[in-house]
Amino acid sequence: MHIEITTIVIPSLNDDMAMLDRMCRWIADELGTGVPLHFARFYPLYRLSNLPQTPVSTLDKARSVAMEAGLQFVYVSRVTGHAGENTFCPTCGETVIGRLGFVVDALRLNDNGQCGQCGTAIPGRWS
Repeated sequence: MHIEITTIVIPSLNDDMAMLDRMCRWIADELGTGVPLHFARFYPLYRLSNLPQTPVSTLDKARSVAMEAGLQFVYVSRVTGHAGENTFCPTCGETVIGRLGFVVDALRLNDNGQCGQCGTAIPGRWS
């Protein structure tokens, strides 16, 4: 089974870096460092229209916290054009899946879901 986790980071409600660090360490310890984690930008709507959208700098900090906790596949979502949309090989650093929003614009995996550069297996469903 392949799972991915998405957390919408909402200013003043769940953007505390210490809390996010605890969450990321739990994910690493209990689910594994290869579980993809997406930090999604919040946009004010409906009952939370009084809150601001998530600053990109907050998402960048959250991504750094997650990577420092050992997670290998951490993404910034809902910020089109952000480098954190892409999947990078944890071994060689090559971009193995390039994205622009919800569109895949580069795929550098072999047929077995391995990095085309170094052969590291990238978790996912590739068939």
